[in-house]
Amino acid sequence: MSIFTVTSSVMFVVVLTDPSRIASPTRRIPEQRRAPVETAVEVARSRLRKGWRLEAAQLLDRCVRARQLDKIEDATLTERWAYAQDRCTGNGRTALKEPVLQRAIAWVTAEELAAGDRALAEDKPFAAARFGLAADRIDPRGTRSAFLQASALYRAAQKSLARAAEIGEADILAEGPEAVGPIDFTTLTTESPESRDPRRTVPAHLRRADRCLRKAIPLILRASADPELRLECDYLSSAVERMLHGLTERRATTDRMAAACACLVDYDAFVRHYADQVLRRPADRSSFRSSLGALAARVDRLLASSPPNSAEARLLTTLAGGVANMRRAFTS
Repeated sequence: MSIFTVTSSVMFVVVLTDPSRIASPTRRIPEQRRAPVETAVEVARSRLRKGWRLEAAQLLDRCVRARQLDKIEDATLTERWAYAQDRCTGNGRTALKEPVLQRAIAWVTAEELAAGDRALAEDKPFAAARFGLAADRIDPRGTRSAFLQASALYRAAQKSLARAAEIGEADILAEGPEAVGPIDFTTLTTESPESRDPRRTVPAHLRRADRCLRKAIPLILRASADPELRLECDYLSSAVERMLHGLTERRATTDRMAAACACLVDYDAFVRHYADQVLRRPADRSSFRSSLGALAARVDRLLASSPPNSAEARLLTTLAGGVANMRRAFTS
């Protein structure tokens, strides 16, 4: 009997004094609660994406308290809780530090940012820009979404300029090198501007590139507030400025050529109209003289503003020669 009592006492003492047997249930509590807390954080993120800010803040508050009960320091969870609390105050100025704010926005808009990066890698700039806009609808203060949109718009401008160059080269090959050579334009067929889709013309592509580049400028400025993106923003900003400068010169050249081509179309129509008519009445001769004088004035004005030896200058010089020949033939 005494042996059983001693043995039982020893066994009882061993059970009470074994540290591994005492501490193991306490260590397993955080592991058991970790999965429910992570699930709740993901639910809170979904609520923030939908605009349910108060519900998300309440849920994250419970998650923070659960971590505090388990005596676990979770800095990431604390930042997200602070972000949810900040979103409950509205869309005004934030009390969060900028790095904390940007990390939280990137967490909430992770799907849009990832999809935008994939679209940009697949050379789909407008799709990437739409994903950036979707991220801004969740929170318009994100610097990564701003940089994504600026990069997408810059790429879209590059593609528009490439299409404009392809159209211009195709027109030159279709017309041939002697398209603006002859003095007599009576046999020259010109394509009416209305016969071509206005969205696919060179000026349309240049205007689209100009809009994209100008929209990218404020987005780059917004993204440059992030120190992690500042170097990339500086490079993108300089690239946009260089492209805008070249685009401005190119648009001016295109506008001058469009005006010269309009003179060519009017001259061709003028020649065709008066080719089979005999100017017997004074009114007909007066109308012919005034119309020819107005066309000559347009050609001279455009020729004065065109750079020497440019394509539009050569076309206008040829047109001026044709108008002068008609004047001489009329007065003779």
